[in-house]
Amino acid sequence: MPKKRIFNNVKVIIVKDYNELSNLAAKIVLKKISGKKKFNLLVPTGTSPIGLYQILSKKRSKLKNCVFFNMDEYCVKKGKEIGYISPTDHRSYHNYMHENLFNRIGQVKHFFPTYENAKEPGTYDKLIKKSGGIDLCINAFGEDGHTFGFNFPGTKFNSITRLVKINDSTKKVNSRLTKMKTPEYGLTTGLKTGMGAKEVLVLASGKRKAEILKKMIYGPITEKVPASILRKHKKCIWIVDEDAASEL
Repeated sequence: MPKKRIFNNVKVIIVKDYNELSNLAAKIVLKKISGKKKFNLLVPTGTSPIGLYQILSKKRSKLKNCVFFNMDEYCVKKGKEIGYISPTDHRSYHNYMHENLFNRIGQVKHFFPTYENAKEPGTYDKLIKKSGGIDLCINAFGEDGHTFGFNFPGTKFNSITRLVKINDSTKKVNSRLTKMKTPEYGLTTGLKTGMGAKEVLVLASGKRKAEILKKMIYGPITEKVPASILRKHKKCIWIVDEDAASEL
């Protein structure tokens, strides 16, 4: 059974393991979606949401009114220029989302940050605003505290969607997890973009997230730990498993 605890004024739901985390997250998402004519989701990739996506993929009829806005996508060097990674590249987040969710639920409206954001930061933010804003952001964070996409330590809290260079620690972690070489660049939503969501659902699983979760909750709210900004969101649901919560 999930346990509700409070750490430094942060309400945290602690579950036994990743399976329980995924099931609880799915229940929350499906409840939020229920009865809505249109529901805008800001969604991540990575290991944290895969279990959630597997469950949602079996509820295709309940997702027909959802619009998915993806947080990020990789870019690669093409000669001297930087360009969008091919959507069919196995490293691409287009490929990830289609394999883990979109192909399983049929036709669904979805968007990714486009390369226009490299030329004019915030283009994606304008699209989100025009679409009515984000109703729910499904979020996770990296071992260095990056969150809402590739917002690495030092990112300004008022950052918007833009082109970034992937830092070394994230490249190493992602390469280890995917067994593929991580591209050098990415298009990502900003911290301001993510914090603009009406609600945020934060997922954390595993011992490797324990140390950074402790910093996020007990440390200062600082751009050195971008995910610490989540403590400022008025409607943030934190779901963490026992391993991730082991240092709280």
